[in-house]
Amino acid sequence: MTATIARRLAHFTHTLEYEAIPPPVIEKARHLVLDTVGVCIGSTQLDFGRSAIALATGWGGPPQASIIGAGGLVAAQNAALANGILGHGQDYDDTHTESVVHPSAAMVPAALAEAERSGSSGRAMLAALVAGTEATIRLAMPALNRFHLRGFHTTSIAATFGSALMSARLRGMSEEEANQAVGVGGSFTSGLLECVPAASGAKRLHAGWAALCGFVAADFAQRGFTGPATVFEGKLGVYNSFLRDEKLDLAVIFDRIGERWEILDTRPKLYPCCHYLQSFLDCAAKLRREHAIRTDDIAKIECRIAAGAVNMVCDPWPRKIDPRTGYDARFSLPFAVALMFARGRAGTAEFSEATLPDPVIRSLMPKVSFEVEPRYEVKDMPGWVRVTLANGAQHTAENPAVRGNAANPIPLDDLLDKYYANTGFLGRAASERIAGQILALDESDGVGDLMAALRAVPAAA
Repeated sequence: MTATIARRLAHFTHTLEYEAIPPPVIEKARHLVLDTVGVCIGSTQLDFGRSAIALATGWGGPPQASIIGAGGLVAAQNAALANGILGHGQDYDDTHTESVVHPSAAMVPAALAEAERSGSSGRAMLAALVAGTEATIRLAMPALNRFHLRGFHTTSIAATFGSALMSARLRGMSEEEANQAVGVGGSFTSGLLECVPAASGAKRLHAGWAALCGFVAADFAQRGFTGPATVFEGKLGVYNSFLRDEKLDLAVIFDRIGERWEILDTRPKLYPCCHYLQSFLDCAAKLRREHAIRTDDIAKIECRIAAGAVNMVCDPWPRKIDPRTGYDARFSLPFAVALMFARGRAGTAEFSEATLPDPVIRSLMPKVSFEVEPRYEVKDMPGWVRVTLANGAQHTAENPAVRGNAANPIPLDDLLDKYYANTGFLGRAASERIAGQILALDESDGVGDLMAALRAVPAAA
């Protein structure tokens, strides 16, 4: 029997034992669950979140799993979809920057929904989450940034397969059924990025859709449907279809798998916007703080950016210097930099329609320019900002790599600050109870109590 990519990944995810996963990896998984759930809770208070909750609740289905803030139970795939939209819709979710995939916004909602449906223990859920996340990231790694450059959202492609593998594992499906689920999932991968330059909100759906598609692929496989064994490497498989004529090193998918854990290099965001903007916000904040820069004194703001990031936050430039919606602003380099210089903060409230008319921000955006920095690698998501003042003084800041990977992790205290900022409307006691349940997942018999608490989150009117 040929050891195809799909079969090898199915074997890895099916046989990975909790005890074989290093404690730092389990800890990272808990932190990513905490971060993702916090973002989901915050999104229940926003228009797109309320719409997703209402839509998926209206679909109903068997009472299997919880939508955060919905009150009741729905079909598991609908819960995975809605919670994935909540997790990704603010663009506040984490990124594995080398593969340019947002794993947790798809995989955490899928893991919670499947664990709730199957009654899996916290340990079983975390082990499946680690396995599925590793598969998702590693499938994206041969492409690096090229899915994005071809107009496809890496998360929508790769996380469909990770969700299918994780779902199959938690359901107790056989390894062969998991392999077939991966093949079936190839028919569901999607996610065009035209929504970003067109300033539409469709990108908010991509992580949740991948989670749902993985569930449905597992459903079909469980009922005897088969998928192509060569769904990845075949002539008409994922890589040749999405990245035709590209030279890819598919061996990186399995390079030290089970020894080197890519999940450790998954970087949470500290600002609710495209990950390519994080370093620029840090640079602008540093310049504003260290040099007491007043917006009235700014003559121009120059930025240097990696070539692979331009299509997301710089093109088309006329649109980027005139964002029309809060979501549009989350993918605008001039807005992000102007926002930080003007306000000194960049949270959910700042990336909203209420901020767009701000005359100070509007006056600064045309002063922003960018050029590609050849020495930058997009995987590091670096940023460089130089501000020139009216008196001719210049100040420069550079962030060579965004924080959050294994070499420069974000401390739990910082993640908790973000979590409490997202969940503050619940009150501190309720927020702390949910955080405590998440951080003790590997000691729990199941996720039922956690999901009950998340169902009870009050949705905004």
